[in-house]
Amino acid sequence: MTMLQPPWSVVLTQSEHDLILFAMVAAGLSLLATLVRVRFTSGEAHGSFRVASLTANAVVAIAFVSYLAIIAAFVMGYTQVGGEYRPNSGARLSWELRYMDWVVTVPLLVLELVAISALAQPTADRIRRIGMVSAVAMIASGFLGAFIVAGGRDSTSYALLGVLGAVFFAVLYGLFVYAMRVSLPRLPAAARGSYRSAAVVLLITWLAYPIVYGLVGAFTGGAVVVVAQLALCAADMIAKIGFGTLVHRTAVLRSRNDESLDPSTVRRPRPASRDSVYVADSRVVEFDEE
Repeated sequence: MTMLQPPWSVVLTQSEHDLILFAMVAAGLSLLATLVRVRFTSGEAHGSFRVASLTANAVVAIAFVSYLAIIAAFVMGYTQVGGEYRPNSGARLSWELRYMDWVVTVPLLVLELVAISALAQPTADRIRRIGMVSAVAMIASGFLGAFIVAGGRDSTSYALLGVLGAVFFAVLYGLFVYAMRVSLPRLPAAARGSYRSAAVVLLITWLAYPIVYGLVGAFTGGAVVVVAQLALCAADMIAKIGFGTLVHRTAVLRSRNDESLDPSTVRRPRPASRDSVYVADSRVVEFDEE
């Protein structure tokens, strides 16, 4: 049995420690800024599309709280000895907290994408159930391989559970591609670009997580830990901030389209010019306040 060296047991140099802390704090502050923005823009979406916007709010809020805990665990998990930072018993927690975040937020990301899709209700319900269960199973498999089985040190268990997680990962990919292909022709023209971008951003960004899982399983050292932590911080920001912004944009554009199609709908007050830098589209018809 080949034994692995988990990333939380690696000694870091001053530079490596500072780079990781920089990325974590930057990600946390970005999430805070986004949380403030979405708090005041969620009202732009309404009806069934409000679910997507409110879920995006929840994802950012959970991620922000998680990063506060991750930063605290990372700072307290290392003891400075000379020019090095030696991990103590708390260093493991800064990695475990990421999985605790993902097991909640990843299924919610699935819910966001389904909520703005143009799927028939029975199909949407089925994809939502399968997708959310697959997301939880994918994260749980990775957590078992990285931390639980043999303390994340058994290479065989690590690899097998990684493969199991990849199976659920492939299921999610298949569901998302199907939802995108079915939805795009049915969506109003103004919302297609943001919907397509949201799906593509999520599909590409999620590739970072299995790559990092394999990276820390195949290699060791401070440089590997730095690359892994920076990649995870970047992926979290893109998946939760970038994707969430695109989901909100699509929800707002679909809401406005429904208003335009139904004369009986009471339109919400809007300024004559585009009312949000986050939902600006030259193809959207602007409405004057009445």
